[in-house]
Parts: sequence; structure tokens; C-alpha cells
Amino acid sequence: MSQTANILAHLQAGKTLTPAEAYEKFNCLALHSRIAELRDWGFKIDCQLVTVPSGKRVGCYRWIGQLRLVA
Repeated sequence: MSQTANILAHLQAGKTLTPAEAYEKFNCLALHSRIAELRDWGFKIDCQLVTVPSGKRVGCYRWIGQLRLVA
């Protein structure tokens, strides 16, 4: 599976994902780019800023659903 597909499966399982977790789990250095691809494919993904133990604020992504295309 591709990084993008693995990230989608992770999010669809109800889990959240930060850039550090994406690197650790999927060897992904550009999570924002993978999320942009998923959004382009019609998936709704939310991002909220969270504070990690180091005090840094990072984006934490979660899957909301899939957009429905109207003909």
C-alpha cells in the first residue's frame, strides 16, 4: 500500500495522526501533502492544533467522512 492509502486506513479506523506519528508509523515526512491528496480525492479530514509534550503545537488530523458528489 502507498503512504496515502495507509494514512487513509489509519484515519478511517478512527485514529488521529500527527506529523511525528506519520513519520514513525509510515515513514512519511510530508503528512500535509498526503492529507492534501486525500482532500483532493474527496475525503473530509479535520485538523486541530494540539500541544505535544515538548510544548510545540502541531496539527492533529482526523477523518470526518467522504464528500458526496452531486451530479
